[in-house]
Amino acid sequence: MSAYVKNLEAIQQEIKELVKNKNKLKKKEHNEEITAEEEIELEGINELLTELKGQQKFWQGQVDKENAPEQISKSFKEADADWIASVTGIDTEYREWTSYHTKLDKSVVPTSGFKEKFEDISEGFHMYNEAGRRIFLNLFLLDIVLLPEFNRLLRIFPEIEMSVETQGQKKRKLNGKTDYTVGFAKNSSGKKLDIFDNTPPRELHLVAFEAKTEFGEKDLWQCVAETATLYKSRKDANKEKCSVWGVLSNATTWKFIYIDEDGKLWRSNDFLLNIRSYKEDQILPIYQFLYYIVKCCFEACTPTPTPNSSIVKLNE
Repeated sequence: MSAYVKNLEAIQQEIKELVKNKNKLKKKEHNEEITAEEEIELEGINELLTELKGQQKFWQGQVDKENAPEQISKSFKEADADWIASVTGIDTEYREWTSYHTKLDKSVVPTSGFKEKFEDISEGFHMYNEAGRRIFLNLFLLDIVLLPEFNRLLRIFPEIEMSVETQGQKKRKLNGKTDYTVGFAKNSSGKKLDIFDNTPPRELHLVAFEAKTEFGEKDLWQCVAETATLYKSRKDANKEKCSVWGVLSNATTWKFIYIDEDGKLWRSNDFLLNIRSYKEDQILPIYQFLYYIVKCCFEACTPTPTPNSSIVKLNE
């Protein structure tokens, strides 16, 4: 028997005895046989019962917590650093991602129609909610994914359900819906993926995108959870390259996430974007960073899934 249960039972016994005594005094009061001393005693019993019932509630809560089954599943939104690490095996220690500076291709620029589309979106769409912000993410992503160097082999997959879990006796699960992933546009047999087909095996998705209106610590860990799920999926499928990337954005602020081959988490500094007007000095760094990530995804994609593949269906 735990200390919590012992304390609860002691309180309950004390309450029981007090109630018994109270009923006895109330009966005397009803029959007008109660003395002045007993009236004072009755008043004290009422006060003590109120106090003891508060203690009973506290200890009952402790017992309930103690007996509650351990949570075995958390959504991307609920997961914190510890839960993500325990399920996916990544190292969530803070590391600033700075090595990208030497890897960005400064010659990469948006396509000819990008500027006009950017300005049209800025004028034509209301940006109060997440759906509005996603329009800008769509613009950047589509412009890059359809560049000729990627041979139409990549695709953007909106809102797919994904989950991973630990193996062994003590199971933990991480699951949820990712706003977008970028992955290989072929099905499990290596055939070009039709736009209405099931999504390809989850280990062929390498970039997770999370769109927000706010931009806080919880949003960051949600994006990390989604990215780490891709990492574990590739690990579980015995992929040669397991590095994955994540992008968190509310259109005006962008943060890039990288999980390397060793499972170490890296995060970039924030990139700011004025979406009211086209400012090339703000747009180019974001565009070139996204291009670099998509290029890494393209180079890591494998056309033939491994035997451990598992199809993830769209949530229609």
